[in-house]
Amino acid sequence: MGLKEAKKYIAELHRKQDDPYLWPDFLTGLPDKAAIIQKVSEVYDQIGEYCISVIKIANIQPYLIKYGPDRHAEIIQWTAAILKTTADKYKTFVGTCCTHDFIAVCNTKSSKTFINEATKLFEKKALTLYNKEDLKKGKVLSFMKEGKRIDIGFMKLISCSISDKTDIPKDHLIPHLGKLCIELERDM
Repeated sequence: MGLKEAKKYIAELHRKQDDPYLWPDFLTGLPDKAAIIQKVSEVYDQIGEYCISVIKIANIQPYLIKYGPDRHAEIIQWTAAILKTTADKYKTFVGTCCTHDFIAVCNTKSSKTFINEATKLFEKKALTLYNKEDLKKGKVLSFMKEGKRIDIGFMKLISCSISDKTDIPKDHLIPHLGKLCIELERDM
């Protein structure tokens, strides 16, 4: 490779680096944090027309505890594939910000339909990952805590969204929605 080719490579690299949508997450193929930050910045002043959602795989930890990590990557990839193919149908942006958390930026009018459709598809796929005994019981784990029976169910997608103007600064919006999802999962 000569200097001319190296210079061309660097120019192409800089072009790609300027567009975070060209640098997907390795595991999911979805845009990652840089693209999410850019997309949220683009629509933040238009919240109302757009809805921003954090979508989380709930109850994945109990699954991993009971069944082990062998299918962990598969679960994440199926989640990404379901979200991406459903998002394409609704002209929605979807990216990944953490291993089990995804971000969607959608037209507010179609956001609930998008999330409901993706959730149903995920739950259908998730049920294929459990053994017959757990499916029959309707739960993965069950134990007593402080004299109260705790039953933990199957994996599902949960989400927290903002679709109205807010006083939450844009750089705090995703962490805020993420915390709400954690609380929602804790209360399940």
